[in-house]
Amino acid sequence: MSEVNIRNVAVLSHSGAGKTSLVEAFLFRSGAKGSLGKVEEGTTVTDYTPEEQRRKISIYTSVVPVSWQGNLFNFLDTPGYADFVGEIRAAQLAADAAVVVVSAVSGVAVGTERVWTSSEERELNRIIVVNKMDRENADFFRTMADIEATLPGNIAAVQVPIGQAQDFRGLVDLLSMKAYVWPQGDPVEIPIPDEIKGIAGEYRERLIEAIVETDDELMMSYLEDAAIEDTALAEAFYAAVRRNELTPVLLASATQVAGISMLLDFLSRGVRDITDHGLLAVEEGTPPTLGLNQPFCARVFKTTIDPYLGKVTMLRVLSGMLKPGEVILDSSQGVELKAAHLYTPFGKELKEVKQLSAGMIGALTKLTEPKTGDTLCDKIKVVKLPPINLPSPVMAIALYPKARGDEDKLSGALQKLLDEDPTLKLERNSETHETVLWGMGHIHLEVATEKLRERYNVEVETRQPKIPYRETITGHGDARYRHKKQSGGAGQFAEVALRVEPLPRGAGFEFVNAVVGGTIPTQFIPSCEKGIRSALAEGALGGFTVVDVRATPYDGKDHPVDSKDIAFQIAAAQAFKEAMLQAKPVLLEPIMLLKVRVPERSTGDVISDLNTRRGRILGMDAEGSVSVISAHVPLAEIQNYSADLRSMTGGRGAFSIKLETYAEVPAHLAQKIVEERRAAKAAS
Repeated sequence: MSEVNIRNVAVLSHSGAGKTSLVEAFLFRSGAKGSLGKVEEGTTVTDYTPEEQRRKISIYTSVVPVSWQGNLFNFLDTPGYADFVGEIRAAQLAADAAVVVVSAVSGVAVGTERVWTSSEERELNRIIVVNKMDRENADFFRTMADIEATLPGNIAAVQVPIGQAQDFRGLVDLLSMKAYVWPQGDPVEIPIPDEIKGIAGEYRERLIEAIVETDDELMMSYLEDAAIEDTALAEAFYAAVRRNELTPVLLASATQVAGISMLLDFLSRGVRDITDHGLLAVEEGTPPTLGLNQPFCARVFKTTIDPYLGKVTMLRVLSGMLKPGEVILDSSQGVELKAAHLYTPFGKELKEVKQLSAGMIGALTKLTEPKTGDTLCDKIKVVKLPPINLPSPVMAIALYPKARGDEDKLSGALQKLLDEDPTLKLERNSETHETVLWGMGHIHLEVATEKLRERYNVEVETRQPKIPYRETITGHGDARYRHKKQSGGAGQFAEVALRVEPLPRGAGFEFVNAVVGGTIPTQFIPSCEKGIRSALAEGALGGFTVVDVRATPYDGKDHPVDSKDIAFQIAAAQAFKEAMLQAKPVLLEPIMLLKVRVPERSTGDVISDLNTRRGRILGMDAEGSVSVISAHVPLAEIQNYSADLRSMTGGRGAFSIKLETYAEVPAHLAQKIVEERRAAKAAS
């Protein structure tokens, strides 16, 4: 099969619009599968993992090939939940086009808007499919109005339905003005029913207007009221779709396999192939010329861990050809790789092939180095593409292994999770002594902990992460401490006097030796510093880490026999703690820079809510119909913000956070936090 016959199509939508059912219908209608799988029964090709079948949602991007009239389509079935944005972005990275599925019952949803925007950023040509036309309350025309009002661009219906909901039985093709029904699966042409003639004519006129907007020659003919032949109209239409200048809207019922063959016919002409793309942006080297007769170049869009094959590297071949045994370069990692065996995916199965050529989606096994987003290329013609752009995680859980001694096992399993999913981040917090896993939302993190249990046999307890509070001082303190231990044998003796004073926020810790006259012998000055640094980790209020303090030992005493390193460490640490208590200690909390993207109508609610969370609004910017609110908010107030924002905005809000600074906790809250910390330490 030549390269131009291959089309890679990401199937995208809000959760529940019927992506997986649509891919099943493609498989069944093309003859690739003998029966139609159902999401509810866990029998679909693409939702094959236990967690997907249990939840009855797509969690991972899965690839299935479908042959249709001399074309090979690789359909990438993606998740609908925003929690799995890494899987969605991976599919878009491998695709030539996006089929955006919209439910005829519920219309455009927040997930639809998100995948529309990200597909536009990726410069994919887009096709909208209004699915579930046979369902109760399905309404194509209401949905079409919703699409036109919500999604930007030159959008036009190419089909209108004959009947709706339980009466849905066919469609009118507006390009040819022919009507079809499908009594036995194959479309059968019929005269256009009188009930739909008027509205079909109206929608055809709207389609013609959308087409001529993309073609100057046709526009002139249209303005002059000259006749435009259907063949010229169709050619201009498909060219505009491939150039992404026009987005067509088609209709289907995936579960009834209605409209599917006509949709596949349309995709055969309306979807870009590898040679339709422009030059890609590069970080290093010359942009690769896409196509077959070029040096090899591919991008890793996904990695998985298979219990039998080990690490599986999924790649989209951009140019050239790869054969088994060839040595290539991972230019992102700077390492050479040997492609021992080559595969193409079919759901969870891998089929071994003799070559991977431009346009194909393939897989390599047992390569430990490649990561999602890496560039694989010819060793001589080196090129490096930009890394995949993924949002930062926004929600965290602390993990505690249930079984003693499982720490090493947990560490290995977590590394495998991170290899598979680059939107997960792991943090081992030295201040709270917790292993913290960050993800895109609560469902994302739930799935991650389920995988730990089911795939890697590691049971964990999850908790809300502790806030890494810190302590500092706002005044000066001066203390002297004598450490004396005499209990038979060698004794211990040391006396240290020191001052503490505050430093600017973010300055850390400073040790200044002001001892004169040898009152503390020179060899014990490092011991004093070591003791004070150990006390920094324990604090004086609630046992939190101390920051932004200068400690200055200035006097002391020693004993010619009993003074030793450990004695001066203890004396200096205790003197530091006592001086801290004199210096008006305060509690500090992490302050996050929060950026919230919401529809304009939700702006007031979000700002009011942030004010109740002790937030300080920094500003607001408009990006089209979206407002971006920036604020400083304490981390303690937004640990569950993901669910709260979803509730406030009907799922249309998104946010990012990053640590900005530390600030003083209000006194009434600080007292409660310190009391809880002391009680917890006493109980442990």
